[in-house]
This record gives sequence, structure tokens and C-alpha cells, in this order.
Amino acid sequence: MPGVSDRFRSSGVILGDRLGDRDNNFDVLRLLAAWAVLVSHSYALVGLREPLHQLDTSLGHVGVLIFFAVSGLLIRRSWELDPSPRDFWIKRALRLLPGLAVVALATAFVLGPLVTRVSLGTYFTSPETWIYPFRLVLLVPFGADLPGVFSDSIYGASVNGPLWSLPVEVFAYLLLFLMGVTGVLRSRAAVTALAVAGLAWAAWWVTVTSPSLGAVSVLAAFALAAATYGWRDRVVLSHPVAVAALVVCALAGLGPESLSVVVWTVGAVYLSFWFAYALPPVGRVLTRFGDASYGLYIWAFPVQQTIVQVLGDDIHPWLLVAVATPIVWVLAIASWRLVERPALARKPRPTRVAA
Repeated sequence: MPGVSDRFRSSGVILGDRLGDRDNNFDVLRLLAAWAVLVSHSYALVGLREPLHQLDTSLGHVGVLIFFAVSGLLIRRSWELDPSPRDFWIKRALRLLPGLAVVALATAFVLGPLVTRVSLGTYFTSPETWIYPFRLVLLVPFGADLPGVFSDSIYGASVNGPLWSLPVEVFAYLLLFLMGVTGVLRSRAAVTALAVAGLAWAAWWVTVTSPSLGAVSVLAAFALAAATYGWRDRVVLSHPVAVAALVVCALAGLGPESLSVVVWTVGAVYLSFWFAYALPPVGRVLTRFGDASYGLYIWAFPVQQTIVQVLGDDIHPWLLVAVATPIVWVLAIASWRLVERPALARKPRPTRVAA
């Protein structure tokens, strides 16, 4: 007679059974997460409160949480497949930098001259203009402005605000890398303890800092997802648990901020894996032309800022979404096909298969 554990397992999918399966929904999930950030900023850029503010969060923050959750699992698995320090960083660089370099150059030398409020002479003689691409490629986007670009924006002169998450993500890569080369990743207990400590830190951190700095609590999502890899043979992804997680997240959003941070982080990790592996193929039409998620994320904000500058900051957020989405989509697909995919084709191949 099957036990409770067996019956529970039969009602869902074991994470470890699906990790090597390429037939998953990660591409669609990342695309939806990137679009959620676009929608969220469509409110912020016209001075309105972002969706989900009633739950003391934003749709954009949830999107970034999903990115870090997915990254934590897949980057951990990538290390297990190929624990080569050199290969690890080559792969990360090829994923992030080529597309980022193109958007940096295009923003500084194509978009910037078209939308700047200063003269072209002033624009092209300003050190900020020439330093901007280097700052982005070196992952120092904080305060990376361009002369007169979006200077009248309600949101501020931020040229590409969402890029704040890239150095935070690379920092997460560094922590995982250090744990890998020192052997800490081989201890499931140690990795789990660090993930729990990360959740505790995130719960405390949001109570003592500003909302913008509090966003780095997404590191806890990365840590928890990386730790989940160690429990992959025991993690069951089921529909009832997913529904319960959604309800608990909604309720936690009405409670203390420290509690909501922990619950939303855990919920984002579980729900991301459930969406990717427990659901049947969904939304494949959205990814048939390529993986546009990263391109959508890095191109959206300057396009949205430009639309607001042209049409005015009294534009309805959903009209901004409707105008920006197809433009950014085309740019993202072009980025994937012409820049990102060719770069990723040069990635080193894994030398062994993860257990």
C-alpha cells in the first residue's frame, strides 16, 4: 500500500526528474517576467503607483524575483555540469555582455543624440557620453546618465534603470562560484543554511534601508533556488501546492514587510519551478522566434522613456505598454538573433553530466 509520501509524489512532478529536460517553460517564464517589468515601469514613468502596490510590492519586483529564482537553479546546475572556473565565467560573460554592449552603444550614440535636451556639440563633448558604454559593460550602471537625456522625466534622468539588477546578479554568480571552488556546494546542509541566512538577511534588510536598495533582497531568491538544487529529488512541484503558494503570497503581502519578503521569495522560487516543469508547454508561440527575454529587459526602459518624452507624461500606462511592447519586441528579437545567439554559440561545452 503506497504511503502518504508516495501518493503526494504521484500528484506532482519531482524537480530532479525534470532538470535535464529541455522541454520546459523557462523561456516563456523569463519572457513574461521581463514583460512584467515593462508593465510595472509603464506606471512608474508616468508617476502612478505600480501594479501590486496593494500587496506592498510591485509587478516589476516580482519579475526580477523570478529572474533570480530561475538563475539560481540553472547557474547552480551549470556549475555542476562543468565546474571549470574559466568556463563558468566565459559562459556568464557571453550571456550578459554582448547584448548589453549593443544597447549601451545604441543608447549613447543613436538614441541619446535624438532625444537629448542639450545641443549636439555639448552632448558629444561631454565625458558622460563617452564613458556611458564603458560603465554599462563594466556593470556600473548606477548613476550612468547621458547629458540632457530624459532630464525632464517624472521618473528622473535614469537612462536604463532596470540595469541595476545586472551587477547584483553577477555578485550572486561570484558567491556561487566561490562556494563551488571551495567545495561548499558539495555540502547540502551548508548551502541550505546559507540560503536560510539569506532569507533572514532579506527580512531584516528591507526594514532598515530604502525601497530601491531593498530590492537587492532578490539575492535571497538566487540563494534559495541554488539550495533547492541540492534537494531536487525531494522537491515535488504540484498544482495544489502552487495554488496554496499564490494564496499565501497574497495574504503575506497584507502583513509585515519582513514577512512578505520571505514568503514572496519562497513563493517565487517554488512557483517559477512549478511553471517551468509541472505545467504542460504554454505560450510557445511567444518564443518561436527566439529567446527575447534578456533583450526585452535591457531595451525596454529607454524605449519607454522615449515614448513618454514624445507623447507626454499624461499618457495612460496601458497605452504606453501597447506602444512600447512591439517596438521592444522587435529590438529584442534582433538582439537575440544577431548578437546573443551567435555569442552563446561560442560557449564552452560541458565536460560531464551532473548527477
